[in-house]
Amino acid sequence: MAVSKNAANDFSRPRRYALARVEKTDAPDGGSNKWYRYVLDNGRSTITGLRSGSVKEVTDYANQYAEQLNARSINGQSVWSPRGRKPAAAAQS
Repeated sequence: MAVSKNAANDFSRPRRYALARVEKTDAPDGGSNKWYRYVLDNGRSTITGLRSGSVKEVTDYANQYAEQLNARSINGQSVWSPRGRKPAAAAQS
């Protein structure tokens, strides 16, 4: 079965993360604070996190986190995994 060029390009283009859901969960340390689990999804990957606070605070945080992740992918590479030439000092070692 042949893969169309459009389907192949879907994997090379970054997809935007969006908040999929926020749900109440137990505190990880057994404490009494309110904790929520948030899930960010981009259609290929999911990121799950835990945060204490009100549902509004956690929702605001997760939306801001998704925006930051999306901003990193605008240039097509992660700042945590740089691509390209190695510095001259490393190449001489």
